[in-house]
Amino acid sequence: MPDVVVFGSLNTDLVLDVPVLPAAGQTVLGGRLRVHSGGKGANQAVAAADAAGPTGPGVRMVGRVGDDGYGRRMRADLTAAGVDTGDVTVDTDEPSGTALILVDAAGENLIAVAAGANGAVDVDDARRAAVGLGPGDVAVCQLEVPQPAVRALVVAARAAGARSVCNAAPAAALAPDLLAALDVLVVNESEAHAVFGAEIRTPEAAGTAAGRAGCAVVVTLGAAGAVFAGPHGRPGRCPAPAVPVVDTVGAGDAFVGALAVALAGGADLATAVGAGVAAGSRAVTRSGARPHAVDRGREPVDADITEGVSK
Repeated sequence: MPDVVVFGSLNTDLVLDVPVLPAAGQTVLGGRLRVHSGGKGANQAVAAADAAGPTGPGVRMVGRVGDDGYGRRMRADLTAAGVDTGDVTVDTDEPSGTALILVDAAGENLIAVAAGANGAVDVDDARRAAVGLGPGDVAVCQLEVPQPAVRALVVAARAAGARSVCNAAPAAALAPDLLAALDVLVVNESEAHAVFGAEIRTPEAAGTAAGRAGCAVVVTLGAAGAVFAGPHGRPGRCPAPAVPVVDTVGAGDAFVGALAVALAGGADLATAVGAGVAAGSRAVTRSGARPHAVDRGREPVDADITEGVSK
């Protein structure tokens, strides 16, 4: 059975509910601090393991964490979710990546991220991620680690005969040579505008973008599902089922994980997009960014107040 290799970020999310978001210089008292393992890379690895189940492709995570309690906890949570963490490196020079998230009573938020060890991910890490890749395997990446490392993985996957899926999040322009080496680009509406400079909401617009990029383009549209096109194939649309929405956080990562597993299982692009839409739709019916709630409400292991402070 082919494998799915996820190359990207691991963060610890520190989430605090507050009555109002603070203004500059203002102190606001909040509720109980919630600590979750996160990061787009790790979230997508967990989503892929959930989609694969016990009989599907193996899922391997490649990235960096700090030599701290948050890093140990993140690796443990991935292992508990069925992800192989043998290639998650412990960086002794940088703390684990951390996101500080304030959420007000209306659901609006302020987020600040310290990249930590994620910012040190480099081309050597990408080469390590590519070891063992071959035809049928799928390499997944995002943009929460430096783009040169992402490009190195995509190029190495192409050379090995594996397919690559890049979720261009956070939104950023992509180098033309990275796009040309990609097999599938996954973006939401705002990310599509950052990459292509245009709104993409129809199959025809997705087809135009795929022709420009030289790779398949998939645009997720929330409750409207997704549109997609290969560089030479017929564009299409996959509607989303009507579901009760509890929390949209993590829907995009669930989509990417399920799409990658479907591709590794031999599905064509339309079928893989359908699997992604189904997974994303399930994700919005529950709270939290991950299908496994192994980390909900726990405190970091052996963490102290200095961890997460950049050196």
